Amino acid sequence: MHRQLLIALFATATLLTSHESPAQEHNPRGQRESILLVAAPRLADVSFARSVVLVMFPTDTGPSGVILNRPTELMLRDIWPDRPDRQGRTDTLYFGGPVQPNGLLFMFRMTPPPERAWWTVDDIYFSGDGELLETLLERPQADSSQRFFAGYASWAPGQLEDEIARGDWHVLRIDPDVLYDTEPDTLWLRMHQRATLPRARLEPGGPVTAPRRFAGQPGSIRANGHLL
Repeated sequence: MHRQLLIALFATATLLTSHESPAQEHNPRGQRESILLVAAPRLADVSFARSVVLVMFPTDTGPSGVILNRPTELMLRDIWPDRPDRQGRTDTLYFGGPVQPNGLLFMFRMTPPPERAWWTVDDIYFSGDGELLETLLERPQADSSQRFFAGYASWAPGQLEDEIARGDWHVLRIDPDVLYDTEPDTLWLRMHQRATLPRARLEPGGPVTAPRRFAGQPGSIRANGHLL
């Protein structure tokens, strides 16, 4: 973990409130489906090399998300050294991305759907809202259904499509098991193998054909030949 990030977290313990974070009001039927990005070996950006990224699509900005396989040396409780009520939280803090690295965002399961959160898949949501965080932290021990991130990643409109088109990323559909994977050191390799595994596709009434590649058309992202 970069020393700058450590200093920022200890100094401010800043929470991204609903107007500062990429979290949006819960509306799964109106939200574009989230995806997983798997960095191609050619991607040289140190922030994203060999990364697996959860990406969501808010309606008013470009894509935003968090890196899933960058655990830091910090636990959640380290953010609040003067809060005895938080010292039972042994959750690992993950580096989510280079944008606002002193902000805390979180992924969690909840029923019924919460407000001020993005839906990702099933009953899994993502947010940076301070009030919602307080509700989640009422449990004194680490909760396997929750994951916490310092910072996030974002792209300008059209930027991510361009990066995929030039081969920087592979695209996979959301897998709940990947979101809570417990072996981050090997996650990229396993996801890269999954993303590059040749897959046959059966056309109705026709022969088995190879899967299509991402077409790179403006405003489109494809996973295994399917438009997302």
